[in-house]
Amino acid sequence: MNILESLGAGLRDMAANKGRAVITMIGIVLGVASVVAVLALMRGGQAQTEAFFEELGGLRELRITNTRTNRVFMSAAERASERLTYRDAQAIRRECPSVSYVDPEISRRLNVSYGDRTFRMRVLGTTADYVFADDMPVERGRFITDRDLDSYANVIMMGPTYKEDLFGDEDAVGKVVFVEGIPFTVVGVMERKEFYFRGGGGGERNVLEWFNRGHYIPITTMIKRFSVHDRLDGLEIAARSVDLVPSLIQEVRTVLMRRHGVEDFEIDSKSERIQEQAEQARFFNIVFWAVAFVSLFVGGVVIANIMLSSITERIREIGVRKAIGASGRDVFIQFLVEAIVITALGGAIGLGLGLLLVRTLDRVLVMPTAVDASILAIAFLTSIGVGLVFGLFPALRAARLDPVEALRYE
Repeated sequence: MNILESLGAGLRDMAANKGRAVITMIGIVLGVASVVAVLALMRGGQAQTEAFFEELGGLRELRITNTRTNRVFMSAAERASERLTYRDAQAIRRECPSVSYVDPEISRRLNVSYGDRTFRMRVLGTTADYVFADDMPVERGRFITDRDLDSYANVIMMGPTYKEDLFGDEDAVGKVVFVEGIPFTVVGVMERKEFYFRGGGGGERNVLEWFNRGHYIPITTMIKRFSVHDRLDGLEIAARSVDLVPSLIQEVRTVLMRRHGVEDFEIDSKSERIQEQAEQARFFNIVFWAVAFVSLFVGGVVIANIMLSSITERIREIGVRKAIGASGRDVFIQFLVEAIVITALGGAIGLGLGLLLVRTLDRVLVMPTAVDASILAIAFLTSIGVGLVFGLFPALRAARLDPVEALRYE
């Protein structure tokens, strides 16, 4: 009997004993479905997080902030430090070979007026690199330029929400607004940014709305008009590539330590945050695989037990086959193939159930999911592996049966 004949025998046996086949496959079906569902959830969550960071400039970006401290006693160097300044930003741009762009930021809430409408709004002093740092495309007009910075120009770029508050449907570009009574010419309007986290109750809230609720002016103008110093609220920089992020962190730390004399700043790397999340996901993966292994192991034990019972019921059939010339190898292959057929069919049904579960999680519970061919392949091949491992012992027992004793079996 060749492989195809063994396959046919396995299918005929399953058709003749449908109840037994169903019970045999239940463990495999549930195990494979759980593998597909949980892997899809984990990859969906990871993909969503990476997409969010891409909206904020990508994984090669770093954010540098002042260290928060409430300590009463501070060292002389800490007291003398001016914290992060615009001059630090210029030094990083000048001295760090791995840097691609530098985006210093000073934020203030200021009164912005147009006509008879006045709102107290967030105004951000920044540079031309802000467009690259936060992936902010321009919808109308232009963004701040280096010439605006050099000339301390009174120009303003508007976020779409604040533009609608002040101008409604009116075109804002070229109009003059007053910031704390000082005239500023509107040079552009940003394109609206939106990102909605799926699951966890965050599906209805645009987590990037704060971008839309902002006005943007040259940082030099902000320092000259609305600040008594050039101290920054934060600084965003990007490496030339993701591979250069560790080098840039070291370069920035060297520059700032030399200028401040103390580490009064924090460097937050998005790629490191992704790695930390991947480490956490790896831990949950191990826990999940342990649970899935137990489920598949139990399914495998059930398969082995039921196959042993099946062999007991078919001892005379095995004896007849051996009496007419079948070798022990032929019998071994037949029963092993039958075990693999059962688990493969259970795996296929489990894939279908798993995809249905993923669809339910995605549509009904609005949870992020991502299914690719590797997930399906891993789940299906695992089910076949279970059939191969747990079918070995019953197949060996059948192959070693003595034909004479088998024919005498009642």
